[in-house]
Amino acid sequence: THVMSRMTTIKVKTSTRDGVRALAERQGVTIDVAIRRMTALAERESRFTALKAAMEANPPDELYRAELADWESDAWN
Repeated sequence: THVMSRMTTIKVKTSTRDGVRALAERQGVTIDVAIRRMTALAERESRFTALKAAMEANPPDELYRAELADWESDAWN
């Protein structure tokens, strides 16, 4: 059974709508798909920004560096 998704209207500037429409046309997709892709990319960017901040707040310690050097050495060949 196919369930029809509900549609809604979003109030945006005409130039924004035109830009999204042009993007969708270039990608060969609907405006809905273009917006969902943009949302997914923005969410991904946000996750990577948070990951980068967490890594900067907790830099590798000497034990990690020693273990990494061991893994990268020829000892495992």
